[in-house]
Amino acid sequence: MTSCNFSLPRSQRGISRFGHLLLLIVLVGGLTFGLKIVPVYLDHNFVKGAVEDLIASGRAASLTQAEVREEIASALRVNNVRDFNLNSITLQRENASPVLVIDYERRVPLVGNIDVIISFDDRID
Repeated sequence: MTSCNFSLPRSQRGISRFGHLLLLIVLVGGLTFGLKIVPVYLDHNFVKGAVEDLIASGRAASLTQAEVREEIASALRVNNVRDFNLNSITLQRENASPVLVIDYERRVPLVGNIDVIISFDDRID
């Protein structure tokens, strides 16, 4: 059995300085994007969880629109969600059962004049 001895030329022994720089730029860009976008999704999950708890407990059937928003506002204060417009939650009644609709957009400045717009449209019944 013969063994192959592969020897790489000197120019192919690793990543170049340009490669390191490019890798660093990609990693920093991904980290920046993630650190700005992930909190928006976490806040939305807190909002959605508060609405789902309200529906699951059955309290939403006897509450008005204003009372639903007050209940959700108190849950959001506990979870430290600050930048949320409670007017984006609407209570609808379909076949005598409550349906809560969460419909809003968030604009997150990414870099300079580049913004990311994230839209949420959930219907919880």
